[in-house]
Amino acid sequence: MALNNLKKNLLFSCIENKELVDVMVEDESKSTRKKPSAILELMVLNGLLSENEQIRFWIVNLYRGCSSGTILSSIFDYNSAGVNWKSCNLPLIPFLDFAINEQKFIKKYEVDKEPIYHLLNCMDSIKRILEKLKEDNMDIESNLKYRDALETIDYFIAQLNDEKEEIQFVAYYRFFKKYWNDLKDSTHTFRALCDLATMQQGWRNESESRYALTQCLRDLADSWPKDLED
Repeated sequence: MALNNLKKNLLFSCIENKELVDVMVEDESKSTRKKPSAILELMVLNGLLSENEQIRFWIVNLYRGCSSGTILSSIFDYNSAGVNWKSCNLPLIPFLDFAINEQKFIKKYEVDKEPIYHLLNCMDSIKRILEKLKEDNMDIESNLKYRDALETIDYFIAQLNDEKEEIQFVAYYRFFKKYWNDLKDSTHTFRALCDLATMQQGWRNESESRYALTQCLRDLADSWPKDLED
């Protein structure tokens, strides 16, 4: 970015707003002995990045060159770190929607196979969760639901074990969205999602993808659980 692009004047929609900001910033400047420019810079950064330190970390790294996949992987990894094999229970369905939507922009099939063994272990754990749910819910509707889920998991496991098979990443994200209420509390769900986001290569780092992911992160900051606050 050219240096002169960082030195734009702030244009207000009306004189009343300008005068209000001038007076408020001047009062803070006199009271705290900070320069008006430093006060405005901090306000702009807090507005763009969020005051939540974890959200701020993800947005900053997104804009410093990390791909959407790298940020998604970090978000899923963070949410996997609950206690007693639980997740942190962050509301992450918008990030699944983001991942699903981004698939149409990943034109070339490239995969980092390194996390695949760990992913298979996660899938085995998720399969056991679904088997227990099927066992505990005997009505016909639930039986069909979990039977379908188990068939899908078996398909995923077979696909991951076959080196000749192309991994259909979008199907995995759609699966976790479909069974979100059943799987969102488990650390294994988000360890698997972390692996998937890491394995898939070719994620975008473009204006539209950065903005969309940043919006998801800002919304997450607004619904951040109290027990995860510093």
